[in-house]
Amino acid sequence: MPRAIAYHRPSTVAEALDLLGNGCIPLAGGTVLNADDDPTPVSMVDLQALNLSDIATNDDELRLGAMATLHDLATDHQLPSGVAEAARAELPSTLRTLATVGGTVAARNADSVLLAALLVHEAAVEVVGPGGSTTITLPHLLSEGIPEGSLITAVRIALGGESVRRSTARTPADQPIVSAIARQTRDGIILVAVTGVADHPVLVDPENPTVGLNPSGDFRGSRDYRCRLAEVLTARAVAAVGGTT
Repeated sequence: MPRAIAYHRPSTVAEALDLLGNGCIPLAGGTVLNADDDPTPVSMVDLQALNLSDIATNDDELRLGAMATLHDLATDHQLPSGVAEAARAELPSTLRTLATVGGTVAARNADSVLLAALLVHEAAVEVVGPGGSTTITLPHLLSEGIPEGSLITAVRIALGGESVRRSTARTPADQPIVSAIARQTRDGIILVAVTGVADHPVLVDPENPTVGLNPSGDFRGSRDYRCRLAEVLTARAVAAVGGTT
């Protein structure tokens, strides 16, 4: 784990941004930063006192505070069941009480089923930085990363249309090798996100899910195996939400 040389616990977002602008590293739930095996000394900014953990409905959207934990997501009845299920599947129960939705987005893990669920629920990420507040679509943020010196404050998702996940893993308890999550919106549009086929979860064409993908093979599966899984699992997930491929 990294070697902490300073610890800060700001009480306002403005204070946190000042610290981030001076090279400090954000500490949300701690599951990502503490697991880092880079021994480089770091100055940590604890975000727990910023009041960013609320979950609230606003018209057809649900706003998830960046410091809401995965346990909060898994147990809050306001969340679509597919998102709650993905939060439960993301990490063991001992870590779900620590890990946050903002930290999960920032980590951009290629195998994150929660990120895939947020993608099909049309997630947008609220970010505040030196230039003020802005909203970034989740696909763009996963591709480009968080602007330097900025902080995720919330993630907004669309309500309506439950998502369904289909996945393949070495054992039921393992992280999926590849998974596909599908959702049919209120307008009848089917959205599909796939994990395990790129360096972060991606939205794909439901009819041609492997177009543009070039996954890296590893001990869990070759490139061709992952592409084939993406095709099969996408078809199953789409069928489960009432679509056809």
